[in-house]
Amino acid sequence: MRETKSEFTFDEPIEKLWSGVTVYEVLVHWLADEVRGRPKVGGDFSWTWKLGLEGDFTTHGIYKKIEPLKELVMEWKDHPADPSGSIYLQLLFESLGPNQSKLTIVNGGFPDGMSSDVWIDGAKEAWDGQAVQLKDFLKKNPDITKFFKKS
Repeated sequence: MRETKSEFTFDEPIEKLWSGVTVYEVLVHWLADEVRGRPKVGGDFSWTWKLGLEGDFTTHGIYKKIEPLKELVMEWKDHPADPSGSIYLQLLFESLGPNQSKLTIVNGGFPDGMSSDVWIDGAKEAWDGQAVQLKDFLKKNPDITKFFKKS
């Protein structure tokens, strides 16, 4: 199985970075147009992008591992590269100090062989772009709790 891996440093405390990636009311501001499912091991998630004339694209998966402020692992149920459920996204969080943290993004489980090249290249480009959007969003919004659903 093959994977892509990228590391990003954020000038944000790890708690804010973690919330930026796990609170679905925040995800709609930098990741997808519609996000469903709260992080819970065994729980489902779906992300939808509204692509204009191309229509909507929705992907579904399941939360496999959650270790607060350290690791989040999701697995796709319907990834076109391998719909059997072996494609995963692993997010590793590391505090680098009170106002700096690191996010490592690993997208893997892609089948061996050249037929996966297009998927791996696309995944790397997409997640690298999403990390930049997350970084910009967190910088522009010092208090992301204003987006949290009040219960």
